[in-house]
Formats: sequence, structure tokens, C-alpha cells
Amino acid sequence: MNGSAILPLAFLVDPFASFTAAFGPNGISNPVSGPSTGGGSTCISGDITLSINTPGIKLLYEAPQDQMAVTESFVELFQVDSTFGANVAAGGPSVISGDYDIFVKLCLPSDPEILAQVKTVQLLTHGATLDHTYWDISPGYSYVDVATAAGYATLSYDQLGVGNSDHPDPIQAVQATAQVAVTHALAGLLRNAELGGYRFDKVVGVGHSAGSTLTQGITTQYPQDFDAVILSGTSASAASVPLTMAAFNLINANTDPSPRFQHLPAGFLTQQSAAGIQFAFYRHPNFDKDAFRQQVAHKQTNTLGVLLTLGGIVAPSAEFTGPVDIVNGENDLVFCGGNCLFPTDQNSAALSIFYPAASKGSQTYIAAGAGHSIAAHNSGPDSFKHMIQFLKDNGL
Repeated sequence: MNGSAILPLAFLVDPFASFTAAFGPNGISNPVSGPSTGGGSTCISGDITLSINTPGIKLLYEAPQDQMAVTESFVELFQVDSTFGANVAAGGPSVISGDYDIFVKLCLPSDPEILAQVKTVQLLTHGATLDHTYWDISPGYSYVDVATAAGYATLSYDQLGVGNSDHPDPIQAVQATAQVAVTHALAGLLRNAELGGYRFDKVVGVGHSAGSTLTQGITTQYPQDFDAVILSGTSASAASVPLTMAAFNLINANTDPSPRFQHLPAGFLTQQSAAGIQFAFYRHPNFDKDAFRQQVAHKQTNTLGVLLTLGGIVAPSAEFTGPVDIVNGENDLVFCGGNCLFPTDQNSAALSIFYPAASKGSQTYIAAGAGHSIAAHNSGPDSFKHMIQFLKDNGL
């Protein structure tokens, strides 16, 4: 790790120390230090203000105020001969511009000897209706802890419109291109040592589900941002996404019994029930029940702004030449219809379609018995080990 990191690292020794002097205007504001949820890493969390200016779409759609209208939107979106998406997107181009606070959590090895050897940081992008906690669920189910123990730093974050990050207009601002712009900006901060003075030699993009779509969008638009990518919970098929949306039975988040969402305007959506989350994300009985209950308790939001524009960023990453790892649960419902090996290996298909120029060090992995939320399943630790070994195999 570059010498510019020495001052911030010294502060990490004392979790109660003040970080004010260690972070410049492009660093983490209101930083809080402490252990990871899994307990094996030392972390700093807080906000970063990012200036975003990116093309969007003027969506001809107003967020529905009542549940019948929310449900009808999805009925019409997934109708067999639907023109809903095309009609809504007919407003033409727009510009999404503003300064947004994004919540980030930078985690490092707690062991000083391992810490001194850190050269690579992993940028972790969560999936829809999840947040940064997906990567650090609990002891034994923390990818963050596995990564830091292996000598990596991680930066997880809440996407725009999610969790502790800013919640701008859910239709016109929280769109897929804005999410790509946020991820691109974070990758730049990590590469340019503008995150509290830490400098890393390599940056790896790691995504889950919609976060994999965003990470793949980065490798298409900005192929130099990442030295390698690990994509989980994704494939080249969206055939089962309507089934997933039906299982979610999305509601306006401000009508959920949880007080966390009561301040949000209509248009921020969340799942109605634990049964819907299990149906879409889990394969019984092969998951950790406490991890499942935690996800239900901490479920997050999504927007139609993202859902209606996410497909627009999907394209082969023809210029990305680094190594790619695609990891899926054997029984992923969302992107494999419940069987990622039928009618062919969906991982291999996605790799060949999206990454025609990927290096020979690319790999795929099927997580035995896992559903979509790989990290919370019993085979999660094995999946984590594979992901780390993939990086080691490629000299990262």
C-alpha cells in the first residue's frame, strides 16, 4: 500500500480516534470506525459527495400513489405484448445532474502484517432491494471478512436511492445510468487515491444481481476502470425476472410497516412479504435462517426509474480484456429459472456473450444448492473462497 495511506491507517488502530485530519474534501465525511459485522475487518464508514452529470431518459410516468396503480404498472410492464416500457421511455433524452451523498464503507485487514501488503481494492456493488450489508451479513457469512483476511481492501456502498445514500426523484433521477455514474466515480476515487489518501495498485469490480449488471455496464462504457470483475447472480437471460417481480409484490415503501421508509415519496418500492423474498432469493433448506431474517428486516428499495432503464446499459463488453469470474447459485430463480445448468451452463453462456475479449484467466462457478442470494446460503463460504482464489490465480 502506498505511503500516503500511513496517516489514515494509524487512525484505524484506535477506533475512537478522530478522523477529521485524515480526510480531505474528496474523502469520507462524518467517518465512523469500527469492526465489520462479521468481526474480522476494521472499517470506516460515512458519506462521499459525488457530482453526477450523465444522460438519462425523460420517463413519461408519474409514481403511482396507491397500491392498485403500483400493481397495474407491473401487470402492464410484463404483459406478453407490452408497449408499456416503450411508451414510458418515449419522452426522449434527459440529463441527470446533481451532487449526491453516497454512503460508503471501506474495510481493511485487522492484522497489521496483512494490512501492510494490501495492493488491491474490491468495489462491491449490491443488488436491487439490498444494500451494502449484503457483503457483510454476519460472522461466517461475510465476504468482506474473507477478502480482508486474504489481503484485500473492500469498498461497499449504498446505491443512489438506497439505504443511507441520498434519495432523489425515484423516476427521473434514480435511473440505471445514474447508478453507473456513481460506480464509475467511486472507481475513479479509488484509483486516484482520493478516498482518504489510500492508494491501490489494482481495482476489482464485484457485483451481485443488478449490481452485476451495473458492474458489467462499467466494463462496457469504461473498460479501464477495473482490472478484473466478479459477477454473481446474473446471466444473459431475463426470462424469469417477471416471475421474480410478481413474487416481490412491490409496494410503495412508505406504506410498509417499517418506519424506515415513511419519509420517502411514492416511487420508491420494496417487497411486501418475507415469503416473496424467499421465493425469489432463497432455496430452502440450504440457507442460513438468521441471514434470511436479517435480509427481511433490512430489506431495501428499488425504483421504476431503474427497472425501466436497466436494460439500456446491457451490452457486450467488447473492449474489456481483463479476467472475468461469473458465479451463480445452482438454483438461482431470478436469472436461471431455478437451474443454472439447464438447458446449458448459464455461466459459460453469459461469459461468452458479454465478454468476448476476456483474458484466459476467466472462470465460472456454480454454488451448490444456492438460490439467488449466494452470500446467505450454506455454500456461501465456499463461493467466497472461489472468488478469492480466482483473484489469486490472476495475480491480483
